[in-house]
Amino acid sequence: MDTLTPTSKPTRAIGATGWIAIACMVLLFAALAASINTKPYMPPKVAQKYMEHWLIESARRVAGEVRLKHVRSIEPFYLRRDYQPVWMDSYELTQAGQELLQVLRETAADDWRNYGYELATLERETSRLSNIPKQATAVEVLLTDAFVTYAKQALNSELLPDTGEGDHPIRKVALSQTNTVGSQISEEQIVDLLNQAIANNDLDNLVDNLTPSHPGYLRLRKELNRYRDIANSGRWYPLEEDLTLQQGERHRLVPHMRWMLSQYGDLPKGALSWLFKDAAERTLSPAKNAQFDLQRAEFLLDQSLSDALKNFQKRHNLNATGSVDKATLQHLNVPPYQVAQKIALNMKRWRHLPRDLGQRHVMVNMADYRLQLMDGDSAEIDMKVIIGNLQRRTPVMVQQISTLELAPTWSVPRRIAVTSLLPKLKRNPDYLHQKGYQVIQQVNGVDQFIDPKTINWKKLNARYFPYRLIQKAGKDNALGTIKFLFPNDKDIYLHDTSQPQLFNLDKRALSSGCVRVEKPRLLAEKLLRGQQGWHRSNIDNAIDQNRTTRIRLHEKVPVYLMYWTSWVDEDGRLHMRDDIYKRDLIAGLAPTNPAVSL
Repeated sequence: MDTLTPTSKPTRAIGATGWIAIACMVLLFAALAASINTKPYMPPKVAQKYMEHWLIESARRVAGEVRLKHVRSIEPFYLRRDYQPVWMDSYELTQAGQELLQVLRETAADDWRNYGYELATLERETSRLSNIPKQATAVEVLLTDAFVTYAKQALNSELLPDTGEGDHPIRKVALSQTNTVGSQISEEQIVDLLNQAIANNDLDNLVDNLTPSHPGYLRLRKELNRYRDIANSGRWYPLEEDLTLQQGERHRLVPHMRWMLSQYGDLPKGALSWLFKDAAERTLSPAKNAQFDLQRAEFLLDQSLSDALKNFQKRHNLNATGSVDKATLQHLNVPPYQVAQKIALNMKRWRHLPRDLGQRHVMVNMADYRLQLMDGDSAEIDMKVIIGNLQRRTPVMVQQISTLELAPTWSVPRRIAVTSLLPKLKRNPDYLHQKGYQVIQQVNGVDQFIDPKTINWKKLNARYFPYRLIQKAGKDNALGTIKFLFPNDKDIYLHDTSQPQLFNLDKRALSSGCVRVEKPRLLAEKLLRGQQGWHRSNIDNAIDQNRTTRIRLHEKVPVYLMYWTSWVDEDGRLHMRDDIYKRDLIAGLAPTNPAVSL
């Protein structure tokens, strides 16, 4: 028994020591975890010191190079706050700061103009943020300066493309009614908005309210980020200019094409996994003069790649052949930074629209030659349209359809009368009678109908044409069977056409500015839904009897004439269209090939 006692004591001692060691280890790891999760803190006095430095001493050299544009407004703003940050939480961007930086990026991404955000400096400084007060406060004042610039542009409608075109001069009467003076928002007012938002703890919403919130805008934002990432990856380069390829054929650039289409979202990621274990590596094409085995699977334009090409072609309104032809190659070779520029400019077009589009509204996309009557997020009807020609482009417009005119007459605008109809009348004076036109002239201040046979048309010209022409309702009427009216100062409206065969064309920029619709009776029926006495049969009867009838809608329907050359559908697919009106004026650089040796 005595021999057991000495051994038992050391055993108990070792056990106690072990438990103490374990407890110490636990406490040590807990302390480490706490230190990792604890954000560095910038004392108010430190923040004030460096904020004063940037706003007073170095307002012309923030971050070593930027001259603040609004220092006279933002320095008093910070003075009232004891120079405490609003976009930074110590050494990290707040959620509002992150959102502001994203908005600045997407606004400037089209290179449409010099926006003045000093974005290159902001991107550089935010990418290397650390626990350095001088750097963090520089980011803070740069963000506030950029916010004031951006808010002025947004609130003063400086970010709206497709405006100020002279295709349809504003009528003088309307001009005097719409002219406004002194409506510009000043930077002092913007700083007041900023103060109010901070006081209400609502800074996030202030940034959001200056930016479109439509689902279509947010979907484009996602695609913009995608194409900017592709451009910044350094992996993109164009395919050979003379490349043509069909399913079952092989080429050394097929791996690169597979990579391109996977990046664009046309080739699902799972489509590669069945083919290669090292799929990512097999999307690298060999150099032009390298030795390689063309019979390997990655060089084959197989079924999955052909399907991806079809997806790409559909998104670009091309023939979905699944092969590489000249048109497909041209679109594949658009550099991703140029796609990003186009997306960013189209994002601005959402700024034309109100936040609430209305439960039921008519949406026309000129670049796609399409009209949809929307009920919420669903299209009740979808049809083709004809838009203005290149000399009389249909303007972007936000209005409300208030009136329908069945079996309309057409008062021919003087411009069309002298440029289009007069040459026909000089060749064939009976043209007016054949097409149902009437001639009106003012005699002693009173309109009178004139017999066209009494007029010597050959003596008339653009300077001397004292007549007005009106076309009666009927099958030859240029407006067709129905006219959809909404108030505007450019004489633009929706209407039918006497030439429905034109809807069979792919390119339909053919009118003098108004929008011709493919299914006018169906559109009228839907707009008049629930309006007593105007079922489809009543509409048809009035038209078939050439009974000119004006019907006021009980509830006006918003109509949006828009010009989107890129948009994202409900399935998340980015669509691209040709810039028929040449409105995508972005300062894109010439395409370059960083891997020209390939």
